Amino acid sequence: MNMRLNLPPLLTAYYDGQCGLCSAEMQEIHALDAAGDITLVDCSAPGFTDEAVRGAGLTREDLLGALHVRDVLGDWHRGVDAIALLYASVGAPWLARAWAHPLTRPFTRRLYPWVVAHRHTLSRLGLGVLAPRLLRLFARRHQQRHVPHCAHGSCRLDSTQTRA
Repeated sequence: MNMRLNLPPLLTAYYDGQCGLCSAEMQEIHALDAAGDITLVDCSAPGFTDEAVRGAGLTREDLLGALHVRDVLGDWHRGVDAIALLYASVGAPWLARAWAHPLTRPFTRRLYPWVVAHRHTLSRLGLGVLAPRLLRLFARRHQQRHVPHCAHGSCRLDSTQTRA
């Protein structure tokens, strides 16, 4: 549950907790999710079961084959679409667009299955450290540019913002 009046989470992400890259990325997403809108579910345990997953006709193997995100309406997002949704939700819209933009989508749709197939090797090579750092960098830059700076009951708007 998130902090919004005990409402269900806006997003539930199902990931491979045995994958260093996947776990590090999800830990960073959790850290950036200040509103508590995202619930993370490690589906790597051999006996993993979940009512929403069963109801969608998905299996543990399906979830381990690609990141899956279920939104508050019950719609499922998979792979590149799931990544983009999570990135946009934690304040990294530029990174989300890089994954989902029509010009990059053909590349990311080919890249993603390769990353999934080699995720454990990529984790051992250090990508599990690099990817979350990039996410944090993009999210912080976006926040610095687009969030009013508030302190002591007043806010200072970024000089690049226009007045209404």
